[in-house]
Amino acid sequence: MNKLIVKGKNKLYGKVEVKSAKNALLPLIASCVLLDFEVGFLNVPRLKDVDVLLEIIKSMGGKYRYDDDVLYVDCSTLYNPEIPCEEARKIRASIFLLGSLISRFHKVSTVRPGGCNFGERPIDMHLDTLKKLGVEVSNGEYLYLRTDKLKGSKIFLPFSSVGVTENLIMASCLAEGETIILNSAKEPEVVCLANFLNRLGARIYGAGTSQIRVEGVKKLQPKIKYFKPITDRIEVGTFMLCSLVTGGEIEIDGADFIHNTELIKKIHNNTCKIMLSSDKIYIKSSGAGSGLGFIKTAPYPAFPTDLQSQILAYSCFLRGTTVIEEGVFKTRFKVVDELKKMNADIERVGSRVLVNGKTELYGAEVTAPDLRGGASLIIAGLGADGVTTVSGLDVIKRGYDRIDEKLRILGGSVNEG
Repeated sequence: MNKLIVKGKNKLYGKVEVKSAKNALLPLIASCVLLDFEVGFLNVPRLKDVDVLLEIIKSMGGKYRYDDDVLYVDCSTLYNPEIPCEEARKIRASIFLLGSLISRFHKVSTVRPGGCNFGERPIDMHLDTLKKLGVEVSNGEYLYLRTDKLKGSKIFLPFSSVGVTENLIMASCLAEGETIILNSAKEPEVVCLANFLNRLGARIYGAGTSQIRVEGVKKLQPKIKYFKPITDRIEVGTFMLCSLVTGGEIEIDGADFIHNTELIKKIHNNTCKIMLSSDKIYIKSSGAGSGLGFIKTAPYPAFPTDLQSQILAYSCFLRGTTVIEEGVFKTRFKVVDELKKMNADIERVGSRVLVNGKTELYGAEVTAPDLRGGASLIIAGLGADGVTTVSGLDVIKRGYDRIDEKLRILGGSVNEG
C-alpha cells in the first residue's frame, strides 16, 4: 500500500496540530554528534528522513529511543566516523553529519547524499567552505575528509545556503578561534540550531542575520535535558493551502505565523479570512479567489521553495493568472506534468511556470515526483472533481507525519489504498 486515494470537494473543518519541523530536526540530530551526553527533543513527528538519520547514527555507535513524541539521542558511545553508503544515498540530510563528525573525529568518510530528485544539488559549497576551516577533502565517488585541527576563519557563501550555514556552525563551534560566516542563511531552522547549541554552552552570535559569528569553545555541556524545536512552517503552509482549495474553517495549532509571512501575504483577503495568534492560525475560506500574480522563491524571508509546488497546485483553482519563478532549484517543476494529467492549464518556460487558473481539475492517477510535489498532488486532489490516486506515499512520509489521518480528522476523504 504505497498510494493515497483522495476524493475531492469535501470541505475541511476543525483543528490540526503541527509538530517539530523536519528541516529543524535533521541538523539538530546531526549536532548531537558533538555531545557526549543524552538530550531529548520534544514534539517530534515520525518521519522517514528522521528515521534514516537516526539509523545512520546508530550504525556509528550512537543510540536513540522514543518515548511518545519525545526523541532521545545519545552519541556518547559514538566511535565510527564512517557514514554508511546505502543509508547516505537515501537522504540529503546525511550531508549534515560532515560538520559535526569532522569536529569530533577529525575525519569522515561517506558518499554523496541522496534525497529528492528535483535538479542539480551539488555539495561543492559544503566541501569548499569546510576547507577554509582546515579540512582536507578527497573528492570522488567516495568522500574522505580529514584535518589535524579545525581553525576559525572568515568565510563568504556565494549563495546563502541553509545546509552549508548549519554545517559550518557545527564544524566551528568547537574549533580553535573565531569563525565568521558572511552571507549566511537566515532561515528559522538556522536560528533553532544556534539556540540549541548556545543553550549547551556554544557561542554563536547573529543567527537569523546575514553574518554569523562563532567563537569556538572547548566542550559543550549538559546544561539542558530537553529542547523543543520550532514547528514545521512547511506543514503549516501545506494545511493552509489544503483548506483554501476545499473551503471550510480550520485552526492550525502550534503555528508560528511569522515563519509563514510571505504565504499569508499572498493569500490574505483572497476569499479567505485569517486570524493569527502567537501559536495558532485560524483560516476561513469561502471559495476560489483571484490569481496570485508573480511569486518568486528565494532564501528566507522570501517565499520558500519548499512551498512552491503546493502553491502551484492552489493556483490552478484561482480565477486568472499566476506566474511562479523558482529562484532556488531552477528545475523544481516535476509536479507540473502530474498536474496536467488532472487538466491543469500550466505552461513552463525555463525557471518559470504560467498557471491559467479556474480550469476544472479532475481526479486522475498521478505519482509524487518528490516530497513537496506529493503534497501538491494531495492539495490538487482535495479540490478536484472525482477521485485522485497519488502513488509514492513513501516519498510523502519522508516529511509529513500521518497527513492522511490529519486530513480525515478535518473531514477530508484521504485514505491509503
